[in-house]
Amino acid sequence: MITILFAFILGGCLCALFQVIGNYTKAAPPKILLLGIAAGAFLSALGVTSALGAFGGAGIGIMVIGFGEAVFMSVQAALMGNWMPALTTVGVVLALSILGSISGAIRHARTKGTASADPASETTAPAEQF
Repeated sequence: MITILFAFILGGCLCALFQVIGNYTKAAPPKILLLGIAAGAFLSALGVTSALGAFGGAGIGIMVIGFGEAVFMSVQAALMGNWMPALTTVGVVLALSILGSISGAIRHARTKGTASADPASETTAPAEQF
């Protein structure tokens, strides 16, 4: 039970940290995601993410920082001669990029011709539209 509490605290603190960074810098969400991935890889190289993982479990593992750790670990394995983790990571990134591009194209096609195609200025649409 206490592990769940620690995961909640750690995950919440990391989310709040990245929200503050986003609000303060006004950076686009993809840039903040890249910052999280880079931070995860850097902290993995220093051994910090394993310590945080021991404390908060999934509170760090499912975050963008956890993906940065996965990138670090797969590159480290590739440097030792095992390319399979690196290929798996590249495959996941490629698959998610393709799915994101398809979703963006569908969203763009649906909002084309409306008064505003900016998702930030839209109000919630009725369920029949989706």
